[in-house]
Amino acid sequence: MDKDMGTGAELSATAALAESIGFQNIDIVLDVPQQVYYSGQRVSGHVLLNVSEPVIVLGIRLKYKGEAQVYFTDRSAGIRRKFSAFENYLHVETYLAGGKYGGPVRSGIATRSLGVGTNGFSSRVDGKEKSTITGGVYPFSLTLPENLPCSFEGRYGRVRYSIRALLDVTTIYRFSTNIIPFTVAPILDLNRDPLAVLPLHIQQSKVYLGQTEPISISMSLPVHGYVPGQTIPIMIVLTNPTAIVIRKIRVVFKKAVTYHSTEKFRKHKEIVVEVEQPVNKESHSYDITFDVPAVPPTGMIHCSIIDVLYALKVEACVDVSEWYYRMFQKNLKLRTNIVVGTVPLQNYETPQKTDDVTGAFSAAPPCTSAAEERENNVLPLEAIEERGKAANLSSVPLYEKSRIYRSSKPDRDDPTGDEGDSDGEVEPYSPMYRVYSFQPSPKKSN
Repeated sequence: MDKDMGTGAELSATAALAESIGFQNIDIVLDVPQQVYYSGQRVSGHVLLNVSEPVIVLGIRLKYKGEAQVYFTDRSAGIRRKFSAFENYLHVETYLAGGKYGGPVRSGIATRSLGVGTNGFSSRVDGKEKSTITGGVYPFSLTLPENLPCSFEGRYGRVRYSIRALLDVTTIYRFSTNIIPFTVAPILDLNRDPLAVLPLHIQQSKVYLGQTEPISISMSLPVHGYVPGQTIPIMIVLTNPTAIVIRKIRVVFKKAVTYHSTEKFRKHKEIVVEVEQPVNKESHSYDITFDVPAVPPTGMIHCSIIDVLYALKVEACVDVSEWYYRMFQKNLKLRTNIVVGTVPLQNYETPQKTDDVTGAFSAAPPCTSAAEERENNVLPLEAIEERGKAANLSSVPLYEKSRIYRSSKPDRDDPTGDEGDSDGEVEPYSPMYRVYSFQPSPKKSN
């Protein structure tokens, strides 16, 4: 249990206050154990208040927050400056019990502030009228707005949603639950992206110093678009008629995140997957595969201060030991963009069927809104969960935690600037993203 008060003497005063009013603890529990929701869905649960006797307080207040923050530094002319940006998507405060007027205290949706961010809403409780409140269970429910950006955690910014309950004793003193972050899951239908369905074939050649014939490398992909859990199959053809030694082929799947402020932007590249394939002189073609992990989709729709793109790089690594040769004998490279979505391509691979929250979205027409899905009689959240339990699908991974991957250029990274964050909400958090399972199938050819 966190107390919305100071330290030292104030904490002693808090303990004395708790004892004087018979307060024991306050907790909050969400109805969905995985704590994953979609825009337009209902976040519900209950607040549990334990007191030894009825207490006279202002009330039990529930606070929902959803916001994006960006924070990074930049050195120019020997001076390091801080840059930040802020967007507010959800700010609702409402009383579950008590409150001078009852119901909402403050609410707001989709406001924006670039520069040094402030949420623009006061957490002060209006009025001083108190109520007698007993211990017990206090249910709550909130329908999320449509078109929320998905949860995201990065090195220089994040999109985070959270909820907490507070027992307001006075306008100054209150007891609080821990801040509970929850995931707002994304929906990006690859079937609606014209690039995602297209096959890929690119080639590059280079004549090295002292050679008369070029080295060429090509890569082919069946499609551009994939979802977490899906295998990306890469066909690589390397032709080397020269005396240059190619010791390995390096494949790197990168996530490039751009963080925007009013004055500058900062790009950070992470190595999501790295594969090294030794080169065999007797072979010219190589099949390299890897699975897409739990990552956010391309684009970060509905968020204007964070953008996410994915790229695939194939590199033929030349075996050169002398440093002066490296200036001229650089590796031969291929680069292309990859689209990561949350709804797989219909005519490419068929995922295994699972019954979970996202089953409601895959059962509806592609990329429908939450309102349209309700009109299509999609099963409610509770029914989907019960059906999943009955089918004993616990062995199928439905969601997996995401993470921040290692930087491609760690020597250029700066401190993240977490110390400038609001409300002390700097505890590590890993959003949960949908991960699919696919039946083994023959390699696609185009």
